[in-house]
Amino acid sequence: MKTLVAIDGSECSMRALEYVASRDWNDDDQFMVLNVVEPLPADLGVGIVPPPTMPGSIEDRLYAESAEISGIGGAKIQQAHPTNLVEVRVASGIVAETICDSAASWNADLIVLGSHGRKGLSHFLLGSVAEEVLKSSPCSVEVVKEKDEITRGGGAGLSQ
Repeated sequence: MKTLVAIDGSECSMRALEYVASRDWNDDDQFMVLNVVEPLPADLGVGIVPPPTMPGSIEDRLYAESAEISGIGGAKIQQAHPTNLVEVRVASGIVAETICDSAASWNADLIVLGSHGRKGLSHFLLGSVAEEVLKSSPCSVEVVKEKDEITRGGGAGLSQ
């Protein structure tokens, strides 16, 4: 089985990663840990100057942070399942679309992701990545909910 684990560094996505690492898998199962960097709107950079202590463009720093998050995720799965093949990727694009496209091109059998990563207004404006992946995925999807949602009985509400 090929399992794509989509993470964004949020607590909920780290729970999804922990879920994958703690499960029993076959020795020939493969994993891809994916972090997606959303392109910055063209007008966002106007007037923003990076601090002098942080070299490189904003995009470079976003990619570096995403690579670090994916690397940590890949190492966690590899440590838990040392005989399995674990691949780490950083991609750029609209998050849900890029997750689904990556799953399709890699021939994934399963996508695992957290129920939500964004909080507040950006979550409301941009919609739920998990919901969009559920609608558009080329394969099965497992959505890992936050622990406090599970203890309250869950629910598929869109608000946080």
